[in-house]
Amino acid sequence: MRALFARLGTVSMVSVLLAAPMLGSALAPASADPDSDVVEVISTEPAPEPPRLIGWPQLGLPDRIDLLGANQPSETAIPVPAGTVPTTLSGVIGAVVNVVSGRVDVLDDRGMVLGTIPVPADATTVPFEIDISPALVANGMAKLSFVIRDNNQNVNNCTQIPALSISQLASSFAGPPTDPASVADYLPSFLDKILINVGPNPTYVQQQAALDLVAQLTKKYRPMPVRIDVTTQDIAPAPEPTVRVIDIRDNSQPGVIVENAGTPAATLVISGTGQTLARQVQLFVDQRTNLAQAPAAVVLSSKDDTTLSSNTKTFDQLGVNGQASVLGVTTIYAGFDVSAFGAGPISSASVHLMAKYTPVGSGQASVLIRSGSTVLATHRLDNSGTLDISGVIPPEEIASNVGLALELRYIPQQECAPLNDRMTFALDGQSTVTVTPGTNNRGGFPVLPMAFTPDFYVTLDSPEYIRYAAQAINLMAQQTSVTLRPKVTTFGQASSSGTGLLAVTSGAALSKAGMKAPLVPNGASDVGVNGDPATDLNVNGQVGAIQAFTSNNRTVLAISATGDWSLVDASFDYIRGLPSRWASVVGDVVATGSQGRTVNMSVNEGGPMARQPNPGAAWKWWAWLSLGIGTAALVIAATVLVIRLRRRTTTSPEL
Repeated sequence: MRALFARLGTVSMVSVLLAAPMLGSALAPASADPDSDVVEVISTEPAPEPPRLIGWPQLGLPDRIDLLGANQPSETAIPVPAGTVPTTLSGVIGAVVNVVSGRVDVLDDRGMVLGTIPVPADATTVPFEIDISPALVANGMAKLSFVIRDNNQNVNNCTQIPALSISQLASSFAGPPTDPASVADYLPSFLDKILINVGPNPTYVQQQAALDLVAQLTKKYRPMPVRIDVTTQDIAPAPEPTVRVIDIRDNSQPGVIVENAGTPAATLVISGTGQTLARQVQLFVDQRTNLAQAPAAVVLSSKDDTTLSSNTKTFDQLGVNGQASVLGVTTIYAGFDVSAFGAGPISSASVHLMAKYTPVGSGQASVLIRSGSTVLATHRLDNSGTLDISGVIPPEEIASNVGLALELRYIPQQECAPLNDRMTFALDGQSTVTVTPGTNNRGGFPVLPMAFTPDFYVTLDSPEYIRYAAQAINLMAQQTSVTLRPKVTTFGQASSSGTGLLAVTSGAALSKAGMKAPLVPNGASDVGVNGDPATDLNVNGQVGAIQAFTSNNRTVLAISATGDWSLVDASFDYIRGLPSRWASVVGDVVATGSQGRTVNMSVNEGGPMARQPNPGAAWKWWAWLSLGIGTAALVIAATVLVIRLRRRTTTSPEL
């Protein structure tokens, strides 16, 4: 019997030894000390991923905050990805002016001090990192306030106000993103990218639904620059932690459903045929998606109640506001989005600005209103406490987003007055902007996307080119507060219309339709330049171009390549890399050559525009006066001529 157990023991030991290589790290190694009875157990679970650091521009926030004055809070809010918490805030502090033994307190929405940033004593810039994990997170946002605290007691309006800058801001987040289990939580507050798949042969309805969804989701995430691409793969790409995938299918079962709900492979499927498919996309127009708290939902009906275009809107309607406490010189920036008017391209805009301010009984105060380099109006502020002035923004300053700057100046009568001797100035929301539709403007990229409102046509030479149209719509929609409305159609129908056009097509098709693009690809390496002078070039390589130009009083955005369409992708990547993306593009051409270098140039439009004279109503009086003077001069000259002829006739000898 002992021999049997001995043989069984030998077999068991051999089995364990044979199985050990297959078990890998499942068996904990024994202690190196042979005399010890304690066995060390080494954890085989994967280490948690370190917190991810995300720069503020990727969160849709500026990466710089300028703080002016002690005890004056500057507020912002950080979007927090679902299932995560903010952990750290990092950046660089510098550009310090007149701060003595100071610090910057960082507080959350409850007023709790999350951390302090020491202010460097000299003029150096110093990196910092503070823990903000206790910050209150509400509705996917963590509100933060930055306040200068210093010990400088000898500050008045004869000294420089304490100031500093915090730049290169970034935040880190801990915790894995949650796996979506319902339609409502499929699109969290932060994403890197959204992929919309339509398959290799999408119908017109699928194409329309995809581009509508690009426009709507881009607006949903503004000002966060979430990249939204359209793919044409047989099988939708696999989701990633910060990448969501939406599959648009043309089938008989309408609805919106989360497949593989509650898993990392969760995919949102939008399906239907004809108008039933187009209708499903309307679920994503605004926050109504949050009502769909189950894995599936269906849009039963939809009615388009889009507000008609208007040439006049109030500051409240445009979202323009501003208020400042002024001592010395302060600037209020109050630009507006021209696309909000839905009037297409405009040639000028009239601003009727009203404001209220602290009456100035003593001291001196004034306001200067500027748009770009053009001064619209100036006014001295007095004891009335109200401001009511008007100005005209000329064509050379017109762009999709028009900037307005109010330069306010207040100098107290008392010399070296205390810092609390200030003037408060606030814009009136009933101020108005009236636009004049027309194409007498800079043209080119600066007029997009305003020239594509209220809607525009989209044409594709091939369904696979939908990805380029989607990139253009995604970038343009990041610059406007309104939802863009693309309409997929044929090139023949769109070319004969006066509506704005986004065309992914060849240069030959544009020329045949009478559209004079700045660059015309002609063959594999030939490019025509419709500038001054007009030239035909052989560049010995391929070119991918994005062009914005005016044709028949409507704006055309043309996307084309001489063969290698990856050069068009490089052109879009160039735009994404600019500080303000689409808003930073000037001129009328962005093109990438065969070596991958991208150029942004102005062939005909989109560059500086000569100042347009605006003589005002008085020109009519001068015109009539000049006409009267000219007529009188002619009459006098004719009378003199007649008198001279008569004298000659009277004094001439008889023959």
